[in-house]
Amino acid sequence: AKFARLKAEAEARQASMATGREAKLLTDEEVARGHPKVKVESDFQGVTYGVRLGTWFGWFWLIFTCVHCVALFYGLSQGSVKMNGRMVAQADWWHFALLALFYVPFFLVGFAFTIARYRLTLTDELVTLRWRILPFLGWTSTLSAGDAVKASLAFRGSRENKKPVDAVVVASQGKEIHFGAFLPEDVKEHLAGLIRHYYGDA
Repeated sequence: AKFARLKAEAEARQASMATGREAKLLTDEEVARGHPKVKVESDFQGVTYGVRLGTWFGWFWLIFTCVHCVALFYGLSQGSVKMNGRMVAQADWWHFALLALFYVPFFLVGFAFTIARYRLTLTDELVTLRWRILPFLGWTSTLSAGDAVKASLAFRGSRENKKPVDAVVVASQGKEIHFGAFLPEDVKEHLAGLIRHYYGDA
């Protein structure tokens, strides 16, 4: 009985986290004032909001990777070094190329948490979300804007220091997109409020 009760409580907590909370209703003055970390572009089709994902974890990761990379390149350039289980007396250019290739994914992880950007475009027909680590590296998601577009902050699986964190969730016509779990809380609140303000309450 106790196990069943604990299981029911855990499921209820999980369901509550997944449901989340409705976005704050922003006033026209708050929308006009904006947020210092959110860039705004508007045209005749709609409005686009841009925000950079910069975290302490990302900067620490990037600095550590840079230091580690420089140390290994310096060691490789100074003479004998062990690579892939073999001693290399004098490194050739392709040894440096292989070492650089090895570090590419580590730098991409650092960039993803420091200089990556979200661009959220709202129009009457579509919600378009673009996430780019570099100008041509990232992904794009789209969601048809039906009669009712709902914005909320809810748990979608991301954790920070083992604690669940909310993402910005946009739902319409039974589908959803979510993003920005690791953005600052005030930025997430503002973005969700901007979406609600644009589409109104159905």
